[in-house]
Amino acid sequence: MTNRLLAEFSNADRLLLAARQTRQATAFRVLDAYTPFSVEGLAKELDQPPRPSVKTAMLIGGVVGGLLGLALQWVSVTEVLPIQAGGRALASWPDFFFAVFELTVLGAALAGFVSLLVSCGLPRLHHPLFAVEGFERASQDRFFLEVEATETAAARAYLKGLGALRVEEVPA
Repeated sequence: MTNRLLAEFSNADRLLLAARQTRQATAFRVLDAYTPFSVEGLAKELDQPPRPSVKTAMLIGGVVGGLLGLALQWVSVTEVLPIQAGGRALASWPDFFFAVFELTVLGAALAGFVSLLVSCGLPRLHHPLFAVEGFERASQDRFFLEVEATETAAARAYLKGLGALRVEEVPA
């Protein structure tokens, strides 16, 4: 059975060093890091799997929105209510441009928003880390490293040796 531990560090340099050394250790696995600001080089040390791209979702959403707008106008003008006005063809492409453009933008924006929420893991109303005492300081002045280990005592000693101020077990 694996346990999750949360190690608290006083500065970004100690956190980065601990993440690097813990990633190289075979008995432990670095899950995530929590910092009050972006730490250069930390993303590389975390070695997290790639998340779905927001850009790809926006492209697909924009194309689907544009095609939906085009199809909606095409069907309504040629099949549902075909009215010949001014000697023009029923399906006049320049007339479709503005609605297709607006639905393309709407589809891209909605797909981007939903993709961003999903890739961030939201909406999540509660996380087990919120129960760890002192974790609220991750947004103020402390740096936390979440580690998964099979032996809790050995992991505690290892993280304390790397300069952790405190090591707490994350409740399940």
